[in-house]
Amino acid sequence: MRISTAYTQLTSVNSLLDQQAKMNKTQMQLSSGKKNLTPADDPMAAAKVVDLNQTIKQTEQYQSNINSARQRLGLADGVLQSAVDLMHKVKDLGVQGLNGSNSPSDRIAIATEMRALNEQLAGLANTQNANGEYIFSGFNSNQPSFTETAPGSGLYSYGGSASGPRVLQISADRQMADGDLGTSVFGTPGVDSTLEAIDRFATAMKNNTPNAASLDDLKTALDKIITTQSSVGVRLNTLDRQEENHLDYAAEMTKVLSDTEDLDYASAISKFNLQNTSLQAAQQSFAKVQNLSLFKYL
Repeated sequence: MRISTAYTQLTSVNSLLDQQAKMNKTQMQLSSGKKNLTPADDPMAAAKVVDLNQTIKQTEQYQSNINSARQRLGLADGVLQSAVDLMHKVKDLGVQGLNGSNSPSDRIAIATEMRALNEQLAGLANTQNANGEYIFSGFNSNQPSFTETAPGSGLYSYGGSASGPRVLQISADRQMADGDLGTSVFGTPGVDSTLEAIDRFATAMKNNTPNAASLDDLKTALDKIITTQSSVGVRLNTLDRQEENHLDYAAEMTKVLSDTEDLDYASAISKFNLQNTSLQAAQQSFAKVQNLSLFKYL
């Protein structure tokens, strides 16, 4: 079988080009830090990378929701603690005012202090977060939770939503309420309103006709706030545990993603050096082969 000089040279050139292409690919892998430069290099790995990135992004969204819920609930927890402290002061004033040794002027002074505390409580009930949202108004977060119907009337209207509060997805199978409705915390105006109960007690105290039954109303109102605060605490603890789970899961998924798409630099550098050596050998071989021609000996 006779092999032409042109065929030999063409074969050598193709071999050189193939070696250069392999070396260029390895160089691009080293530059990008990725095993596969295109999905065609490993379709199964490419599909896995897409799924892993989607899972990681979804987990990041859950984490974002957790942070949002924690901020709102953390603010609510502080507000509720202040409300509890105020209610204790109101109760103490009520007990003090019911003492038969008080004069009418003493009770007027107590009533004045009770109303001042009630104004502070109304301010807490209308607390706004950093975004200007009323935290106890549910979906009507742009409206004050409670508004006195007329100055000095002691009667209030509720401006929050009847349903809610807002619920956030904190995992694939768990949702979390990031607040509480004002009516569940401070009662419903005209029914069991804490603000109206305090005002009635203060009015009776001012008129020197306090009723011991008013203390029961205050106790019921205080219990409602404490119950809500306890619920907020449980939710904050749940958020902490869920966040830990997400962090562990995200770390594991990130590791799997890295194993799937990231380049092993030590192995790639060794491969690059080997390819470089092979290319140099092929170039030297080609230089010798291209000079072999029968025409030189004719």
